Amino acid sequence: MKITNIKVKGYKNLLDCTYNMNNFNVLIGANNSGKSNLLEIFSFLDDIISGSDDVKTKIFSGESLRGKISSDYTPFLQNSNISLELEFQDEIGEEYFKYIYYLEIKTVEAFHKANGHIIKEYLKCKNTKKTGSMKTVFERNDTTVDVIKGSKISKIDNTESLLTLISKISDIKESLEDEAQRGISDVFIIAKTPVIYSSANEIRDTFSFEKRESMSVIKNGRIATIDILNKIEEILDSDEKQYFEEIIADILKLSIKINDIKMGSRAFKYITVQYINDDGSLSDYENNINQLSDGTLIVLNILTCLVSNKYPVLAIEELENCIHPKLLKKLIEFIGAQFSNIQLIITTHSPVLINMVKLENVSYIVNKNYTGAKIEAVKNKKALVKELSGPFSNFSDIFELLEDEDD
Repeated sequence: MKITNIKVKGYKNLLDCTYNMNNFNVLIGANNSGKSNLLEIFSFLDDIISGSDDVKTKIFSGESLRGKISSDYTPFLQNSNISLELEFQDEIGEEYFKYIYYLEIKTVEAFHKANGHIIKEYLKCKNTKKTGSMKTVFERNDTTVDVIKGSKISKIDNTESLLTLISKISDIKESLEDEAQRGISDVFIIAKTPVIYSSANEIRDTFSFEKRESMSVIKNGRIATIDILNKIEEILDSDEKQYFEEIIADILKLSIKINDIKMGSRAFKYITVQYINDDGSLSDYENNINQLSDGTLIVLNILTCLVSNKYPVLAIEELENCIHPKLLKKLIEFIGAQFSNIQLIITTHSPVLINMVKLENVSYIVNKNYTGAKIEAVKNKKALVKELSGPFSNFSDIFELLEDEDD
């Protein structure tokens, strides 16, 4: 399954924003350009289609765990609708299908009497080898429902005004055609897309004895660290063991070992590492993994995420953070070569990173004059420098310093 484009209207500064995607995607922009807001769309959708009643009530009152979600750039937009359109493709047997999932909601401020609600929702699909228009799997306009195959769902009760139709239909999707079932499942999978924003401090806390019972640390819909010790242990107990050890040795020049220690009546696991010398031998001593640098821990977290990942799409926010350019280049080359089966979205502030990837995979996001974020594909280096220069984002000097002589 691959996403081909995402269209967002009315979410924070994404007033009318379209992101056309490849398999490997790099999105560059300045602070407050909208990069993080775009990646928030995944967890936002997950909250709407799978969240608790309390979570959904908060969303439809114009708020979320990440603060205000509706646009307030101008007074007439304060209570505007928020819409999300996902276009994606998937393969069933030897056939390819194109899908469009659309969701539009109305949010209101808490002091308004009217309730927020779902305005429109639909899922459409089409066999890419066949002519004709897309087929509607289901469609909803306010509380009125139209579902293929004569489903008995014809109306959404007022008590379910915050319930998405895709959530309701997922319980009966077995009655639908295979391509419809796949499309419904894919929407839920897309909503679970991991967004990795590695924090060295959170990674160290996860490795500490005091927090050994902790799981992944998620903040603002982003994963600051996976449950890295348990994930590494799972990998080392799986068929991926040799592969994981080889990439850690190749990229980080480390050998990893899981140890057991008993403290009173409790047993704990901890990780030690040995450095790999230039001749391939191991250092004479073992270090606790928390003694590694921030950048090394972050790269280890990202590599563990990639090897243990079960999702078709993965986002990494600000990949360059704390990572030395030489190691960053090695990591990017490795990701591009080894993980082409995963659709990747990498956001960055860094012109250094842009010089390490093909420009055909790069898009830029700008919020000029604070009129709403726009995303465009990069035509060439000069055009990119021009677009990212000015009072709201000035990368031009850095780009000029980093340009190759033959560029």
